[in-house]
Formats: sequence, structure tokens, C-alpha cells
Amino acid sequence: MNLARLLLFGSLCGATAASLPPRPPDPACSYEASSEDTGQPTVKKHVPVGTILSGQTSLDFDGDGRPELMRVIARVERDRAVNTVTGQQSDSIFCWFHTTLEIRNASRRLSYRDKWSIKFEDMPLLVATHRAANPEDYFSRFGNLQGYFRTGVDTVASTEVRIDSEAIEWSLKAQQIGGASARTISNELRKQRVVRVFTYRAEWREDVRIVAYVPSLRRGVAIQIGY
Repeated sequence: MNLARLLLFGSLCGATAASLPPRPPDPACSYEASSEDTGQPTVKKHVPVGTILSGQTSLDFDGDGRPELMRVIARVERDRAVNTVTGQQSDSIFCWFHTTLEIRNASRRLSYRDKWSIKFEDMPLLVATHRAANPEDYFSRFGNLQGYFRTGVDTVASTEVRIDSEAIEWSLKAQQIGGASARTISNELRKQRVVRVFTYRAEWREDVRIVAYVPSLRRGVAIQIGY
């Protein structure tokens, strides 16, 4: 290729590059925590879609003295809301923390799993009521948050445990656990002197979820969802 052709080739490449439209910025979600919700100065920031927040905590869920590992992962997404009963999608698009929680023992055997989505607008109150600094801090300490509300494992007398059959049935289905029923699980827990429970909040601050360890299944099953 002679000099004239090189110059022509270079000018064409330059013209082609210059004619390309600018690359659109990565989509982002706007997170705002107002002073009214948190009692702290208002915080506004953009969080890129695809951002992942996570945390893990060691806890003794089954009471055998050997800690399990609880891990939570939240991914920022823009998506439509879906009615879980009808399957109908919303017209508007919202920003979410799509969240997955797992508890596994030392051999990686699954003890409990749950999935939920938190709207950006519901996150500031979850952060404030658990005395977290921000969403990153909230998820990083999810298994051991201490505030007005708290997360973690407790031992509760079986006579004081509220057991909701609908919550059990939902949890069994969501975790694809077969061969068990709400009645048998309820009876098993009532016969125990104490029950090991893991308490946390999911989609919003009123969405309390209490999970009991069921020895016969070697799994955790939700026994209460909401108040």
C-alpha cells in the first residue's frame, strides 16, 4: 500500500469514527434517602444498573454448635412490577434491589433460600430502622443488623412461636421442598421445647419474615410473613 492509499485509508477511518453516534451512558437508578426518613442529611446518588451489593455472616442456625454461612446478594435492576397473583405487569418501570438469601452449612448443603425485590423508594426506611449507614452497609451486615429492627438467629420457646400454615406452604413451594406439609411441620415445631429462628425483613420494613429450623427436613421454613 503506497503513501497515497495510506492517507486515504486513514482519512476514511477517521471519518467513520467521527460519524459514529456517542455511546449512551450506562443506565442508572436514582437513590434518595430524605432527612424525614432517616433523621440524617438528605442523600442523593446514582447507582448504575447491574451494581451488586453483598454480605455474609456466620450464624448457628440449626443449633449444632457449628456455624452456617448466610450470604445475601442484591443486584440493582430496572424492571416492571409484577402482580404475583395475576402475573400482570405494571406500565411503569421501577428501580429494584433484586435480592437472594442463602444459608448453607460447612459442607455447602443448603439450609434455607429466599428471594425478594426491594423498591428503591422502600430502601431508606429499611436502612434507617436497622441503623445502617446506606444500602451497601445494610447488605454487608444483613445477618447481624442491630437497630430498631434487627436480623439474626434466636432461640424461642415453642409456646411463644407464631406458626402460620400459609407461610409454611408458601415457603415449601418457593424452596421446592417436597414430602412435607404445613401440618406435620407445625406439629413437629410445637413438640419441641425451643425453636431456632432466623428473623429478617425483606421487601419493606413491615415485611418481617421469621424462619424456623425444622430438624426432620434439615431445612429452614418460613413460619411467619408480615405481622
